[in-house]
Amino acid sequence: MSEFVIFDLDGVLVDTQDAENGGLAYIGELMGLHLAKEQRDELFSGKKMQECIDLMEEISGSPPPADAMKRARAKCDELIGSWLEPIEGVAYALEQLSSVAGTGMCVASNSPPEIIADRLGKSGILHHFEGRLFSAYDVQAWKPDPRLFLWAAAECGADIEDCVVVEDSPVGVDAALAAGMRVLQYTADPSVPAHRDGAHAFSAMRELPGLIRDAHRLAGRSSLATAHLGGTS
Repeated sequence: MSEFVIFDLDGVLVDTQDAENGGLAYIGELMGLHLAKEQRDELFSGKKMQECIDLMEEISGSPPPADAMKRARAKCDELIGSWLEPIEGVAYALEQLSSVAGTGMCVASNSPPEIIADRLGKSGILHHFEGRLFSAYDVQAWKPDPRLFLWAAAECGADIEDCVVVEDSPVGVDAALAAGMRVLQYTADPSVPAHRDGAHAFSAMRELPGLIRDAHRLAGRSSLATAHLGGTS
């Protein structure tokens, strides 16, 4: 049996979640809403940008600027700069997985397609995913809707039972589980537990090739979730 690995983008392959949240928080400040980092993470991480802007409008009672999304993306790009560092251990993991016969990979993200390509390019890992970038904007289905993952798998000719999703956010984990796929939840903090039953949390990307290999012999999501395969960077 081959394995097909579906990666989220922000917070899994590239470290942009803080910048994304910072761009949204900037819009919140224009609306009179001042959010601590913990509040930003809880409100925004993994969600569609427009959904986050709508949520801030609901909380603050103030309308967003007419060009809120454009300004949030511009602020995010400013915070990122011209060079984007991949998550620690990602480059190694991708090289290892690329060398394994029968293992395929793609990216499936809530971000627009041009942002996916730009961020992978800036981080120097785009070549691992050429022609296999899938955006929720193309299918008009954002996580936690499972259709993005199902579409990505179908386009790549991968069977659902062969798919392993690497996610970091609760909405991404929910989407993968709803799609019937196995889930590996990356978290930089080893004390953070899995967001949901059926997902296995790990804290070092260098461990990912070994976790994917174990997917060949572990029976189903429950076995994967209970296996003791943790570690630190």
